[in-house]
Amino acid sequence: MKNFNYILLLIVSCFCWSCIRPELPNAEADIISCHVDPLILRKDPILQNDRIQILVKSSTDLSQQAPVFTLTPGATIFPESGTVLNFTKPQIYTVTSEDHQYQKKYEVSYIISTIGSKFSFENVRLENGKYDVFFETDQNNQNIMDWASGNAGFSLTGASSNSEGYPTARLADGKVGQGVKLTTQSTGNLGAIMGKPMAAGNLFMGEFDLGSSISNPLKSLHLGVPVDLVPKGVKGFFKYTAGPVYREGGVVQPNKKDTWDIYAVFFETDANLKYLDGTNKFTHPNIFSIARVTDAQRIEASDWTAFYIPFDVINNQTIDQQKLIDGKYSLSLVFTSSIDGDTFAGAVGSTLLIDEIELTH
Repeated sequence: MKNFNYILLLIVSCFCWSCIRPELPNAEADIISCHVDPLILRKDPILQNDRIQILVKSSTDLSQQAPVFTLTPGATIFPESGTVLNFTKPQIYTVTSEDHQYQKKYEVSYIISTIGSKFSFENVRLENGKYDVFFETDQNNQNIMDWASGNAGFSLTGASSNSEGYPTARLADGKVGQGVKLTTQSTGNLGAIMGKPMAAGNLFMGEFDLGSSISNPLKSLHLGVPVDLVPKGVKGFFKYTAGPVYREGGVVQPNKKDTWDIYAVFFETDANLKYLDGTNKFTHPNIFSIARVTDAQRIEASDWTAFYIPFDVINNQTIDQQKLIDGKYSLSLVFTSSIDGDTFAGAVGSTLLIDEIELTH
């Protein structure tokens, strides 16, 4: 009996030990957030898969900057968080997971240059080996802005195995050099199950919030980037072909035909408004002016066709020049192959081609 009790005690002890033993070290190696002096910022730091862009005022001394990072639990970073470095050129940080099995490199850039006024879409990279991302550079060939799209969300559906099958893709034969091809695509079986049977091709200035794309798609659009110009109009070239079958909520609507949209919104940011989204993009009181193609302009065109849309000032507002200098005004320029694509209505196959876009200011 004593031996039995001893064995039973040993078993119970081993079981308890297995329950309270420490968890395995974390295998993640990510930067979760980036913090800098808010007085120098024109916009909150932009965190992407392997890069961080910090948009700062032109008066910022880039040679003496010390960003502070929040990492996944247990991870370490080199150079250490808070180290003073010279950011006149991008710096590379290496994050190592708690279990020391994984590393991830981040390119961290401080950006003084603001976006220009001409967009030819010649700069594009393949993100995660899956889809195209268009970006803008300054005179030193430094990346100063990534164009956003819904490609990251579309990648979750598994509906395409190559970049050409994504809603937003490069166009080899644009008006001049490369252009952009926006195509409304089926999201396959997974998308249909989730009530999101299609994805419009889109391209916009801002950021796409992947976390909100499933729960609240209209909130996934973070529209706007800081600018130091006051836009007066948008011009460029397009081609458009509508898809054959218009669907709304997955149901065929025989009396409806798809069409495209281009619009731009210029607005003031403040402590309560960092960006616009799909719920307030035309209605927020901070909006200064809006430019949008008219119904008459939304034609189908097989040849490159010029367009021009002026900005209409809302409520006779005036510009605060100091706020403009400080980066407190933002602009979003948006293109989409299906005008109602944000509610998953449109026609699969609708295709909008764009190139040589210019802001007058």
